Amino acid sequence: MIQGKHVGALIPAAGSGTRMGGSLRKQYMTLQGREILEWTLSRLLLNAQIDEVKIIVPEEDVATVSDKVSSWRKRYEFSMEIQVITGGETRQASVYNGLCALSDAVEYVVIHDGVRPFVKSVWVERYISKLEERPEIAGVIAGTAVTDTLKRVDENHVINGTVDRSQIWAVQTPQIFRFETLKMAHEDAIKTKAVVTDDAAILELSGHHVIIEPSDPSNIKITKPFDLVLAEVILNSEKE
Repeated sequence: MIQGKHVGALIPAAGSGTRMGGSLRKQYMTLQGREILEWTLSRLLLNAQIDEVKIIVPEEDVATVSDKVSSWRKRYEFSMEIQVITGGETRQASVYNGLCALSDAVEYVVIHDGVRPFVKSVWVERYISKLEERPEIAGVIAGTAVTDTLKRVDENHVINGTVDRSQIWAVQTPQIFRFETLKMAHEDAIKTKAVVTDDAAILELSGHHVIIEPSDPSNIKITKPFDLVLAEVILNSEKE
């Protein structure tokens, strides 16, 4: 519990990992002997005052991941409730499944990708403080300001303009929202058949305001083989 608020967390890890190649889903690949999902869970919950957690995986993985979570709970001495549930056909559907599985006591919900293993639990507390300070906003999300020059191109890759990067941020997780507001926005999206790639966009469609806060360049998402190489570099630099 943070600042007297009951906090729930959703960890979507139901992706197929097609960009990684091979038959093993990326969330179950290992970094220095530990699965990516274990790294993510252990770092998100380290010293974080989260009251309940739902890990969202493909239906056929629920039993296996539940066994792993039991082992991880003992290893890290987690006291909060951690449940593994079935995901949907899309990330959007998986998150909604998770929202429906959280208890009615939840006031703030943390959503964090299962394949972002370098999350810092202090971000959760910082972002919730922002929500407490600004009642007019519905959520706070992690991100980094874009530093590369951005070009707009046509279907033949011919450049037809340069984008002003001063107003462009790359979106990450964790993303933290007022629970009831987010759940209602998801239900609105279901009614209108809106399809989005992150939960902030669902709130934007419903007319709510979301702010973005800096995270860290190391907060990478493991999606391609090179990301595993980069993750090893980050882990080794932490040891040094």
